[in-house]
Amino acid sequence: MTVTAERDQLAKANDQKILAGQDLNTMLVRIEAATEELQQLDSLRASVSQAIEQTRLQLTGPSDQPVAMTESPTVGTTSSVRLSKQEIRTAQEALVDFGYGKLKADGSLGPSTRKAVEAFERAKGLPVTGKLGTATLQALRTHTASVTQ
Repeated sequence: MTVTAERDQLAKANDQKILAGQDLNTMLVRIEAATEELQQLDSLRASVSQAIEQTRLQLTGPSDQPVAMTESPTVGTTSSVRLSKQEIRTAQEALVDFGYGKLKADGSLGPSTRKAVEAFERAKGLPVTGKLGTATLQALRTHTASVTQ
């Protein structure tokens, strides 16, 4: 009788482990689905940002002058602005100083700069664009001011 009770108890414990494993597999499937959805949303965000920038260029036309930092609120704070090489270089230097990448402050927006900008945007809770848009530039300035005080 004791052996039968032990066997039943072990069988029950085994069934619980099987159920827990199934729950874990279900959660892993959900995590994979959520990850794919996030990637699709990020791709969609990039497409929308590109469409906004193209529309802005069609409306305002290309210019060699930097765009004013005050843009229409309907465009949003993630829109790109035209920056001089010196402005880009200053942003790159700030990103390096804050530990967001080992960049060469050359005034060019290359892949390393984009990755550093994305890391900074994530850390500051901004929409992750990888571009030096108005919100990102403002956050860099604010961060610079708070560090220098």
